[in-house]
Amino acid sequence: MESSAAPHEAAGTVRAWTPIPARHREPGNAGGTVEATATAAGWAITFVHYPALVFLAVTHLLALGSIPFLYFHGIHIGEAIFYFATYLLGGFGITALYHRAWTHNAVCFARPVEYILAIFAVFMLQMPARQWISTHVLHHQHTDSDDDPYNIQRGFWWAHFEWIIFSPVPAIEVPARLNDNPVVLWQERYYWVLSALLNVGLPICLSVAIGSPWWGGVLLSALRVVLSNHVIYAVNSVCHMWGVRPFTRDVSARDVWWFPFTLGEQYHNYHHAFPRDYRHGVGRYAFDPTKWLINILARVGLARNLVAMSDSRIAAAKQLML
Repeated sequence: MESSAAPHEAAGTVRAWTPIPARHREPGNAGGTVEATATAAGWAITFVHYPALVFLAVTHLLALGSIPFLYFHGIHIGEAIFYFATYLLGGFGITALYHRAWTHNAVCFARPVEYILAIFAVFMLQMPARQWISTHVLHHQHTDSDDDPYNIQRGFWWAHFEWIIFSPVPAIEVPARLNDNPVVLWQERYYWVLSALLNVGLPICLSVAIGSPWWGGVLLSALRVVLSNHVIYAVNSVCHMWGVRPFTRDVSARDVWWFPFTLGEQYHNYHHAFPRDYRHGVGRYAFDPTKWLINILARVGLARNLVAMSDSRIAAAKQLML
């Protein structure tokens, strides 16, 4: 089975931390050229990314429309299972593949797993991987500064979703190891076709199959997308505003154990302290389903090169915070 990992390393191998390699840059700023700027009176909005504004407006209006639909038509058990499954599968596409594997190189998946997770990620409508990775790389390089795309210092709502509308799309900047990754390139080429099929076509087919109005599938799919996206947005807002900082106080990132909907991403302080670790929740009772998924895949030979910080390094970081 083809794998994106180095061939000489055994499945489940745990590696020490290594620096992130050089990155490939491409022009960005799609949709405009003027960015929001700081003034004596505060931040002035001088840019609007209209495609993002339209997307958010339409999906939220459709999600609101799902409320009367649910009241009058209810939801079939098959639909409930489907939308919960797409939340989980799409979430793993983002947390396991986009974030821990492709952005931070904390784990390498076998190529077929990469294809599957890349398809699942489309359920979340978080844009193609290269754009997502570019933005997240900037976040880690410039956390809490003006160059941080979702800088929490500009307020909760900016970090939550306003940055999507009021800041230009940054230049594409991806780790060099991804330049020739066929899954990354394939997903970007077919992203919007897959989006239409998975988030519109499939829900409509499901509604028709169970005897519900076809347009109900559109409304319920929009509701699932909106709720899922707000969970993802909360990592940038909630997890930078509330919670504890047991591993580092150099950045605003917090561990928020009471926000489990992010599939393990809620341990955000640990992640910023040790971004290369494939685990975010390292405590005995930490709820980190993404870590569990990676461990299972490693056991069956579908994931390798897992990066994990030593217990001594983790303990030393915690000791410094006392």
